[in-house]
Amino acid sequence: MTGLDGNIVDVPNPSGHGPGCRYFGAVKKLSGVRELFEKPPELRKRRTRDDIYKSIDASYYGYRDGVLARVEGSAEAKMRTEAEEEWRRVEEIRREARRGAKKVVNVGATTREVLFEEDEDVVEEERSEKEEKERKDKEREFVVYVPLPDKKEIERMIVERKKMELLSKYASEGLLEEQSEAMDMLNIYK
Repeated sequence: MTGLDGNIVDVPNPSGHGPGCRYFGAVKKLSGVRELFEKPPELRKRRTRDDIYKSIDASYYGYRDGVLARVEGSAEAKMRTEAEEEWRRVEEIRREARRGAKKVVNVGATTREVLFEEDEDVVEEERSEKEEKERKDKEREFVVYVPLPDKKEIERMIVERKKMELLSKYASEGLLEEQSEAMDMLNIYK
């Protein structure tokens, strides 16, 4: 077939096998033939999920439209004032503790004894509770002695299992029965 400029052009066969048809002269200007010369429009490539997600950002979800800042602005201010008040309260307690530490020069022996006496009682109670708990745990503990096979026994069992798998794979049922009968006749037992 000739192109619009007069060259012979082959129109490809729609089945895709072999050369296409050739058109000469005025035939190429017929309505059905003219469409054969035109290139088909390129199909629009489908967008993948990855391509779609590339265009999604914070503005897609509405984070940049300013509504969120207006709604949360009052809550943020409230939380900030509460945090500042808590910080000021803690700082005031620290200042008072420093002042008190500077004023106290000596602590008498009697006050020390009273303070540490309570600590000793607490420590003693915790120790007794811990011992009581350990004793109860030992009572609840139940030990079962199970005879476990040793390494040689485990190896023997594995070899026996593999042997049976190979025999079942490569030997027929009749051969296995004959083998067991022969072993019975010879009084050979595994």
